[in-house]
Amino acid sequence: MSARFTVTPIHRRLFLSMAAAGLAAGCAQPDPTVRFADLTFAGHQPIRLDVASLEVVDEYRMPLADPNVEHRAPLAPSAAAERWARDVLRAAGRNGRAVMRITQGSLTESRLKTTGGVQGWFKVDQSERYDAAIAGRLDLYGADGRALGNARAEATRFQTIAEDATLNDRQRLWYALVEATANDFAASMEKAIREKLTPYVL
Repeated sequence: MSARFTVTPIHRRLFLSMAAAGLAAGCAQPDPTVRFADLTFAGHQPIRLDVASLEVVDEYRMPLADPNVEHRAPLAPSAAAERWARDVLRAAGRNGRAVMRITQGSLTESRLKTTGGVQGWFKVDQSERYDAAIAGRLDLYGADGRALGNARAEATRFQTIAEDATLNDRQRLWYALVEATANDFAASMEKAIREKLTPYVL
C-alpha cells in the first residue's frame, strides 16, 4: 500500500520561504534598519476657523487583537488622522471652540483562499487582505456652548499581499495603505469643512 502525503499550509509556507530566501532563516521581527517617513500635512493649506480654541480627540480605541493589526503597523490610521488635524486646522477667532473627533482608525486583516495541493508549492497567491478605515467629525460650538455645525468625512482602502511576503514587506504595505487612506480622508474632510462650515472658515 502506497503512502499518501498531504500538503498542509505549513508545508506551503516553508517551501515558499525556502524558495525565496534559500536556506536562510526567516526573521522573527521586522528589520530595525527599515525606516518610514514622518507623515506630515504641512504642505496643505491651513484651515483657519472662527473659534478661540481647538481640541483634537482620538475616540478610536484599538482592540489590540485579531483581526485588527493597526497596533502592529508603523503608522496607525487614527494617528495619521490626528496628525492631519494638528497640521491643518487653526483656531483663529475670538470666541467659541472646535473639537475634531477621530471616530474610526482601523486596519484589519482577513485571510484569502490560496491554492492547495502540490500546485500550491509552485504558485504564490495573495494570502491576506488589509482594510484601512478612517473617519472623523469636526464640531463647532459658540461661546455659550451652543452647537454651530459640524463636518464629517471618512475614507477606506484595501490592499492584498502575497503569501511569501516578509514581515518588512507587510510593514511597508501597512504604511503605504494607511498613508493613502489618510490622504483620501484629508481631501474629503477639507472639502466637507469648506462646504458645511463656510460661515466659520476665515
